[in-house]
Amino acid sequence: MNLSIKSNYIKSLIRQFIFWTPAIVFWTLMREFGQEIIRPGGLEPLTFTQQIRFHLALGLMAGLIFGSLQFFFEKYIYKRVSFGKTIIIGSVSSLISIFLLVTFGFRAFSKITQIDFDWELYQEFVFSRQMILLIVYIFIVGFLIDFFKEVDKKFGPGNLWKMLRGEFYHPKEEHRIFMFLDLKSSTTIAEQLGHHKYSRLIQSCFYDVSDLVIEHKAHIYQYVGDEIVLSWSIEEGLKDLNCIRFYFKYRDLLESKRNYYESKFGVVPQFKAGLEMGRVMVAEVGEIKREIAYHGDVLNTAARIQACCNEFNRKVLISENLENALSEITDSEYELMGDIQLKGKSKNLKIYAVSDLSMA
Repeated sequence: MNLSIKSNYIKSLIRQFIFWTPAIVFWTLMREFGQEIIRPGGLEPLTFTQQIRFHLALGLMAGLIFGSLQFFFEKYIYKRVSFGKTIIIGSVSSLISIFLLVTFGFRAFSKITQIDFDWELYQEFVFSRQMILLIVYIFIVGFLIDFFKEVDKKFGPGNLWKMLRGEFYHPKEEHRIFMFLDLKSSTTIAEQLGHHKYSRLIQSCFYDVSDLVIEHKAHIYQYVGDEIVLSWSIEEGLKDLNCIRFYFKYRDLLESKRNYYESKFGVVPQFKAGLEMGRVMVAEVGEIKREIAYHGDVLNTAARIQACCNEFNRKVLISENLENALSEITDSEYELMGDIQLKGKSKNLKIYAVSDLSMA
């Protein structure tokens, strides 16, 4: 497990701990103000302190079990089987996980109450009305966690909460870096592979980019055919040259999977990129289908710069604005391609090429 995967796994566990621990403690509070939890075998009720200890342990274990399960599914299952099979596998796995959680709960219960473990007592514990209600509650909480996680993915990490606060209801100005990342020789590759196989290639390329997006603090703004539009805040994009290092890390990743791509598609995908920075307006748009949209000349310029990659036979081109910002934080030099008049632009723009030497 490489560093990026470990980091994502730890983040997945932390998110699950944050969700599950309060959720199960909340269950304790509801039970305290409703009906007391009765010990199996007609023993004395648990004290409130014992309930808190019990459900804190249960919440942490739930975070570990469901966080690990979710990470495993997202990394190794969701992209490799059909949606129907995913539902079946997920349901069975969740059921097994819940019984693992219940078993752990009984063990914790035994430790807290200092009673001996007994299978008959365990069965009574599992099939008690209180435990059945807890299992139903766990299903509901798990569904809500997954639901909000998928919605957050749809709008981009962190944007769901911003939308709930109405942050994008009125257009606002932001200072950002945009990258247009496009598959090189896409038309030729599409003709060579055919539509179905070409789509599978794009799926694989976009799947492989996910960990690097997180690692380099990027946000995926849009998927447009065989092109990805990425965005950074100025601070995150310039820090450690994230907006530049991202491209070369992705290039190296695709090259490291050369055998896979050649055997499956007969081609190793290569991408070209154009970057620009500047001020854009961001707003929530649409009624039937809502999304967060960026408007401004920065996006048009980044797209035009990317289109010049073939003309100059370069993999990465950046604007003068971005070159000036990068030059202030690094000694690397960027090759001036010229004072170019981009399509649709009235004024010329200096364009710079980025090479591996700039990564030193």
